[in-house]
Order: sequence, then structure tokens, then C-alpha cells
Amino acid sequence: MSSKAANDKKLKQIKPSVDLLAASYNHVRFLEDCDQLPALRDEGILRQALYRYERFFLPLAASHKDKILEAPTDVAWVWHCHMLCPASYCADCERLLNGFVVDHTLLRNEKAKKKSLLETKELWQKEYPDHPFDVALDPSQVISAYRDGETSFSYDILAAAERQKEFGYQVSLPHYQDRTFLEAAIIRYRKFLLLKLLRPSMFIVPCYDMDLMWHTHQLFPVAYKQDTEKLYGKIFNHDDSVNDRSEGSKLNNSDKLTREAWREEYGQSFSQFGAMYRGANPAGKLARVQPDEILALRTRSATITCVNLELVAFPQINNNLKLRVYTSANDKIIESVDTLKGPNKSWQGKSLFSTIFKTRYVNCLKFSLEDSSGWGCFKSKATVANAMCDLLMLLEEQPLGGQATNHQLVAKGGDGNFQISFTLSLSPVKEGPVLLSLKASQFTRAVMPENLESMWGPIPLPRLPLGTENWCEVASHSVLNHRGEVQFTCRLIHCLPLLQSAVHVFYRDRMVCVGHLIGQDTLPVPAQLRHKDSCVYLNPRAGDRAMVIKNHDGDWAIIVGRWTGYRKGVAGVPGTYSQRGKKGVPGSPGYLTIKLWKKGSDKVEHIPLQYEKGSFSVNLSNAVINLKTGSVMVYEGFADVAETLGLAFSISLLHVLCQPRPKGWQPGQSIQRNALTRGTRAVAPVPSEDMAFVMAAGFLMSTPSNHYVRERYGATVCAGCGGGEGAPVVDFGDVDTGSVGGMDNGGADAGGDGDGDGGAGCGGCGGCGGCGGGGGGGGGCG
Repeated sequence: MSSKAANDKKLKQIKPSVDLLAASYNHVRFLEDCDQLPALRDEGILRQALYRYERFFLPLAASHKDKILEAPTDVAWVWHCHMLCPASYCADCERLLNGFVVDHTLLRNEKAKKKSLLETKELWQKEYPDHPFDVALDPSQVISAYRDGETSFSYDILAAAERQKEFGYQVSLPHYQDRTFLEAAIIRYRKFLLLKLLRPSMFIVPCYDMDLMWHTHQLFPVAYKQDTEKLYGKIFNHDDSVNDRSEGSKLNNSDKLTREAWREEYGQSFSQFGAMYRGANPAGKLARVQPDEILALRTRSATITCVNLELVAFPQINNNLKLRVYTSANDKIIESVDTLKGPNKSWQGKSLFSTIFKTRYVNCLKFSLEDSSGWGCFKSKATVANAMCDLLMLLEEQPLGGQATNHQLVAKGGDGNFQISFTLSLSPVKEGPVLLSLKASQFTRAVMPENLESMWGPIPLPRLPLGTENWCEVASHSVLNHRGEVQFTCRLIHCLPLLQSAVHVFYRDRMVCVGHLIGQDTLPVPAQLRHKDSCVYLNPRAGDRAMVIKNHDGDWAIIVGRWTGYRKGVAGVPGTYSQRGKKGVPGSPGYLTIKLWKKGSDKVEHIPLQYEKGSFSVNLSNAVINLKTGSVMVYEGFADVAETLGLAFSISLLHVLCQPRPKGWQPGQSIQRNALTRGTRAVAPVPSEDMAFVMAAGFLMSTPSNHYVRERYGATVCAGCGGGEGAPVVDFGDVDTGSVGGMDNGGADAGGDGDGDGGAGCGGCGGCGGCGGGGGGGGGCG
């Protein structure tokens, strides 16, 4: 019997005794719920929870051996962390609870879980009437007796809680809720268990798909103890304290050995698309734009009504004067709101103008004084003076939703010889959308050391060989508000040595948002998924490229770009007397399509940018981005202004990376002069060089584009976001990525994918999960 056949036979015998598929769904949801509670990262809250867990919950659970109790949220979190060191958990339970191991389950639905929680609360209140079951998860309300109380656990649960917030981030993307992906993860977890059986002294490092199943298995502590003791003669312990990923570290070396062993035993790649290390959890690493700062960015609107108006000073004119009143954007007239006629030089009452004044469109009232002379067909009109009154600051200084107010104003014009005094009644002011406009700068070359997070922000980067300078193309663009004031600075970075592109968004001097390229280490390929409409994925054969956008809370969105619709024209064939002619096929330069997934959403939004139709706007639920004019409008009621700005630059950056270029194209060369052909006629190219955002994203610069990767590395590779093990690109020639989905590449540049071993995650150590299987199988508990 061959080694592979023998392993297949052994694998059939390795079947965890719990429903890992159903449990893993609930496990990920639990991690998501805990991630939404920043208080669970506070040391005082955790110490209080730890005390409540040891002194109240565990004894209560041990006194009701016929039940599996549900714990309140804070206790549930520290219990979770304790169970993930199964040897210590079993030993602690047996020592503290007279030999009894408290069990746990992840197989209750929400209704059953709530019911069990109520039952536990009743038992708690009966057993501990002086100690609350529910406590406020507020650091200022921690009960000092609980916080300062001592515990006697053999395992540092507080340190484990810090590590577990990192694990939750690694499995937070929607494919970790996809049935097909999880079913494959269970098979790989069983192979992981078998590998430990085949190589018992090896410190095995799992990928995150296996690691999720391993953690899920451990959260059934009694079953896990029985299952692993049956396999190994003792508990297979879990060690998540090994986190140093640097070259030569235990984790790095064990990852390489695990890859080799996996290949030897199974003839397969150990790595898995979408299951590698994503970098550290970015939550809390970026600043936040505060609500009052968002409010200050918004435009305003109000109804303005003229109560009275008087010409205080004016040039010498005939009696046939007309005073025209307009709303304007500076000197540009937007709308006529009134025409007042002489011979009177003052007006008041209901006949005067009333209009809605929106600072998103206008900022001034403009008054034009007209004089007329002659009569009949010889009559002539002339504007003799103009006066302006800026109302922008008047509206923006008013409190939102306040009372109607009257304001005495003066408009002056000319050389001071035209002056108007008027009273405006201002209705309660309402907030409007945020309007931003791009003021682009030039790119320059700069060295940006890849090991300085203070410079790059929360972007995981591999390490370059010693002595290699990390040259980048960098530009810092200003973004103005509707008053023409600089509010944001957006830095664009293209780095060929790392095959990385990034966007930094600064509000004043604070970095508030970043976007950067991600690859197959982070996202799966289509063939791994059942529900493609709810998961974000990469299809390298179609040239897909992806970016993640992060804010203060962590991941905000992921976008995937693909150039589609590109085709060469086919000339028509003229008809003859005996044969009908054949119509030609028009060529097309194609366009960018975007898939957008926002954190918390169960759907992926598809956004085609059909440039051929002259449309250069991206219409979103919260905003409109105009790639050509370089403007962004964020609607009322939405606070994600910096993130939307980051999205605008990320979409533009994907355009830069995905748009096909002529063979032999070099940075700096215009492609709009190189028209495509439709038979014998030229096909107008996409006007990328006329699109403000696209040019600001580096369209003519040196970038890690599909064109660059294809020209340098070949047609079956893609940029793997830096790759692992020093590999900058990944070959996808033999990979089943699934259907391209109707994409007609037609000669367009394509990206690539790999079988995984060459393309580990951005962590620089191969993307391992960081949980070792403990040499010798870990400690026992009996």
C-alpha cells in the first residue's frame, strides 16, 4: 500500500465527534459580537470578568452537571480564552472543581442560547443574590472587589485574551461563513490532526482555516479531550503564545517545516487561498474624525426671505432702474430670484424674494443694477453696477435646527459707489452633504523603509533583503472642502520592490484611513465558494486586483477591480452577388468593474463604470464619486467621509492597475495617442489621462500593475501582495480558480494566482496561523 493510500485510510478514521460545520458558524459570530465590544480589551473589565468566571460561574456550572450553562458576555469571553489552552483548562477545572471538567457548546441557535442564558441567570441570582449576573461593560464602572481579586488559574487568560482579538480579525471575512470553504477547512483540519499523529514531535503550524476548526473543536472541551486522547494518548495541546514571525523564529521555521511535511505526506500545498495571515488587527491604530469635525465639513441649507431692501448708494441713473437679484457661486450666476423696479429706491413686504439657499451650490447673493434709456425699438439696457454679499459663513455659523433669525446685511460693489442694505430672515438651518474636491500634486521618488509602521500605517509588509532600498513613487494630494479650504491630505504610494500600492488619508495631521493591496493570501478564489454573491473573492485569470480599506475600527471595506469588455475589432466582410456580407464587430477599450463589500454587509455590491457611455461617476448608497472632475459628495446622514475619500482613491488606483496598456508601454508614455483599432477605424481609448482621480492615483507612473507583472514575470502570475517566503508573485497556471464569469480578456493584462506555497501572506513568515501544535503533543490533564 502506498504512503498516500495509507494516509487516506488513516484519515477516514479521524472524525471529530462534534459538528464542526455548524459550530464554526456560531464560533465566528461569537467572535464578531465580541469584536463589537471594545470594553473586552480593557484590563479592568477583563480582570473583573476573570474573577466572576472563577468565583461564580465555574462553581455554578459544576453544581449543575446535567446542564451546559451559558455565561454573560464578559465571562463568556474569558471562558472562551481559557478553553483554548485545553490542557490547562482541564487541569484547572479538575483542580478547582473536584475533578469535574465544565463543558461548553457552540451548537445552540440564538433562540436556544437566549433561553439557556435566562436559565443560567436564574440559577446565578438564586446562588449569588448579592452579586450581579449582568455588569456594565464600562471601565469606569468596574467593581473594585472583582477587579482586584486574585485568581488561581495556571494559565495567563488575560494575555490569551489579547492574542484572541488578533485571531478574530484573521477569520472575520465573509468566506469564513461560506459552507464550501468551511467544508474544505474541516478536511484540512482532519489532515492536520493526522499529520500530528504521523509526526508527533513536530511543532505544527496551521493555516487559519484549519485553525478555526481547531479552535472550534477545543470549545467542546469534553469532546476535544476524549477525541485527542483517543488519537494521541493525551490531550493535543494548543499553544497560541508563539507569535514572533521574524526570519529564523520558531514560528517561521516551524511554518516552513509544516509546509514540507504536508507536501510529503499528502502531495498537496499546505497553504490555502484566503486562509493566511492578514497582518495584525488594525483596530485602534488609526485616528477617528470626530462627529463635530464631520459636522464642520457639511454644507448647509436654509430658506432666506428678504424682509426689506434699500439702495443706500448707487451711480447716477435714469428713473427706469431695475435691480436683479441672483444666487451665485462667487461671481458665477446660478439662479435669478427677483427683479425689483424703480422709481423707488427701497422695497419691503411680501413682494420681495424668498428662496432656498444651499451652500453645496451657492455662496453669495449677487445684485445687478440695470439702467435703460430710449424708447420703443431704440430702447437700450445696460448693467451699471454689481454688488455681492457672501452668505456662506452666515449659514455655517448658525446652529443646526435653531430658531428663525433676522440679519441686517450690506452688499457693496464697484468702487464703493453701489451699496445695498437689506434684512434677511433665515429659517432654521439644515445640514447638507459634504462636498470635497481634489487638488492634485506631482509624484516624486522616495525611500520608505518597509519596517516603519509610523510611516506606512497598519499595512502588513514583508521584509526586503538586507541592504535593499525600498524606492517608491509617492504623491501627497490636497482635498478641499466647499469653502476651498484644505481639509484632507491623501498620500498615494506605489512600491515595485514590494509589489504594493497604498492610500493614506490624513485629516489635518492625523492618519484616519488607509487602503492597500491584498492578494490570494487574504481572499479565496471562486472555486472555493458556494455563495459568491455574499463573499468577496479574487479571480486571477480575469486580472482581478483587490484593496482593503481600514479605519479606526479596523476593516471598513474591501473592493475588487477587474477590467472587462476589452475586445479587438473585427473588420466586416463586403457582400458579393452570391454571398451576403458579414457585419464587423466593433472594438472596445473596456471599462472597470468594481465589487464592493462593506464590513457587516451580507452582500457584495457590483458597480460597473461604463466609460464608453461617458459616465465617470461612481454612484454609491452614501456618496457620489466623480473620477473625471475629482469631486466627492457624501450624502446627509453619513459620517464615513474619510473612508469614502479612501474609497475614491482606491477605485482610481484599481483603474491604474487593471487597465490594459500597449505592449512595451513605459511609465510616462501617454496611451491616449495609441488608439485601438476597429477594423480599419480607430477606437477611442478610455480618457484616463483626463480623469483627475485616475491621474492622481499614478496612471502614468511606475506601478505594480497587471501590465508590469505580466511584462516582467509572465502571463500566468499575479502580484501576491508581497508574497511569502520572499516570493513577490504567485503562479496560478495549474490552479482551478473557477469560471472567469463571462470576462472577455481579449488580450488585456491578467493577474495570477498560485497553489499557495509560493504566496503566503503579507506577514512575511508564510502566513501561518500562529498556533503551534506543541512538540510532543502538549501536556495532559490527567
